[in-house]
Amino acid sequence: PVMRRFLRILAGLLVALLLPVMVQAKTLRVVSDENYPPYLFLSPDRVAEGYLVDLWKLWERKTGTRVELSAIRWADAQQRLLAGDADVIDMIYRTPAREPKYDFSEPYADLPVSIYASTAITGLHDVGSLKGFTVGVMEGDACIETLEKGGVTTMVRFPNYEALIRAALRSEVRIFCLDESPANYYLYRLDPGRHIHKAFDLYRG
Repeated sequence: PVMRRFLRILAGLLVALLLPVMVQAKTLRVVSDENYPPYLFLSPDRVAEGYLVDLWKLWERKTGTRVELSAIRWADAQQRLLAGDADVIDMIYRTPAREPKYDFSEPYADLPVSIYASTAITGLHDVGSLKGFTVGVMEGDACIETLEKGGVTTMVRFPNYEALIRAALRSEVRIFCLDESPANYYLYRLDPGRHIHKAFDLYRG
């Protein structure tokens, strides 16, 4: 019941925010990250699943406007919107660098972004303590901006969160940045031996 109420409230908010777009388009083209459980992710047969699938189906029923939801690589989703090949991008963190590029709605979620590390590494407690380390990030992720401002100069980019965690488990990268919701899902599934731990919360967004 709580999730149903959440989806109804969120769908109502989106109707109000996107009404001008709806008037102009018979189909609303929405892009988002394919790798962001529990909000949106792909099943083994590449079918989109998660909260956002239900949300946009509800929004579609409320408005009568068809929604074309594309779950793709996060960096590609951003490029598609900026190129005019999509109308809406969902689940994007608001940052100073993104302000000139996007017209943001009011936020509907407040989520932590954290630094994770091999259990062999201790003493990490803030962004300053990451200086001199190589940090793994997902391409196009908002945490890149925060890390650069904090003085982190060496980063290795991965196409998605799952690839990033698998690389960490192979010790290809020992420290990485990850949004907490997908981190909880992938670490539970991919790291049953608990070789990776959360070092600290980098920020909330």
